[in-house]
Amino acid sequence: MNIQGLYAVACVTDMPRAEDWYTTLLARPADDHPMPALTQWRNIGTAGIQLICDFEKAGRSVVTIVTPNMGVEKDRLTDLGLDIGPISRGSFGAIAEIADQDGNRIIIAEPPKDFTG
Repeated sequence: MNIQGLYAVACVTDMPRAEDWYTTLLARPADDHPMPALTQWRNIGTAGIQLICDFEKAGRSVVTIVTPNMGVEKDRLTDLGLDIGPISRGSFGAIAEIADQDGNRIIIAEPPKDFTG
């Protein structure tokens, strides 16, 4: 398979509210709205994030965002009033979770310092 791109998807119930929240989380506005029930951020690292308005599946999504510095991101999100959970550290690096208004889980991950992939 020749993959050109990859998107993580979060199902939400209120697109304007969710777009505002993810704009804060990602520190930039959405790139486009290709369909009425779809908002997306392109070129985030090597992937993208899409919000899809889906009342039945909202709150069941999991998105992982990898960052090089967990401490910086935790401080930034806390300063913005977003409630990020405690940081867990181990040989895997570090992870912390935050949830959007629908209860979708967003895992913020920092790879181990010797990670090369």
